[in-house]
Amino acid sequence: MKEIFKITVSLTAVCIVASLILGFVYAKTEHARKLNEEKIEQDTIQSLLGYGKGQTPPSDLKVYPVYRYVINSDKGETYLGYVLPLKDKKVALAEMDLSGNPVKVFPIEADLSSLSDKTTRDAAVDAVLPKGSKSVYAQTIFVADLGDKRLGYVVPGVTQGFKTFIKLMVSLNPDFTVTGVAVTYSEEDPGLGAEIQKDYFKNQFVGKTLELLKKLTVVKEPLPVDYATALDPVKAKRKGFSMEQIKEIKAKHVNDNIYALTGATISSRALTNGVVNTVKKFVYRLDKLNEAVNKDQLSIAF
Repeated sequence: MKEIFKITVSLTAVCIVASLILGFVYAKTEHARKLNEEKIEQDTIQSLLGYGKGQTPPSDLKVYPVYRYVINSDKGETYLGYVLPLKDKKVALAEMDLSGNPVKVFPIEADLSSLSDKTTRDAAVDAVLPKGSKSVYAQTIFVADLGDKRLGYVVPGVTQGFKTFIKLMVSLNPDFTVTGVAVTYSEEDPGLGAEIQKDYFKNQFVGKTLELLKKLTVVKEPLPVDYATALDPVKAKRKGFSMEQIKEIKAKHVNDNIYALTGATISSRALTNGVVNTVKKFVYRLDKLNEAVNKDQLSIAF
């Protein structure tokens, strides 16, 4: 009995010490982890906007985050809420019903930069809502302006892949034509489904208009050799393709459907569905948001 008591005490002490060590390490690394995630996200957004490695973004490039929330009122009603930057550098929560009709605007007493932290933002949103309401963060979209002109949008999405979820980002020009796709998380099989991250596959979406996306499918046909080369900047350069040649080949194939990866049709369809659904939902929501902003006469920053 005495031995059992000793073992129990020893194991309990080990567990307590291990928990304290893990808690200390988590507290010390959590801030760095968040900063690293934010940097990766910002690098991806800038790359999708055309400012990748070696290309310094112009000083008049402004990227505004817009945070979407789902709000449940104390009466059981569901609303959407958008945290919007205003022209006077203030921030507001614009609430609308599920049909897109504006309900109410709540001023938020916080600097927009401080709201990049989810915990701070959640608290700021809950603080302005009526007592008993509950909010759940849903998504952040990014609106990019170059000077006083709209450059485009960057929209995150998620879709079911072959093994698990695939996270992605799609960039669009002001007419909702795809300008870039990035896969930000994937556990698809290396050499098969993981090829969705390669330029020769994901660049097939670039240049697709909203109308083309609505009827886009995946075909189990070989990717034309000249098209595959034009889609991959490194390969095109190695083959000696001129910019004019690349432009002509892409224009010739812009109306094509998506050519499936060999042995990875499910992953090919997964990313295609993810891109299409992300864009379609974004366009619908943006239209409703613009209607609400106009009705409320909000002076938003972008």
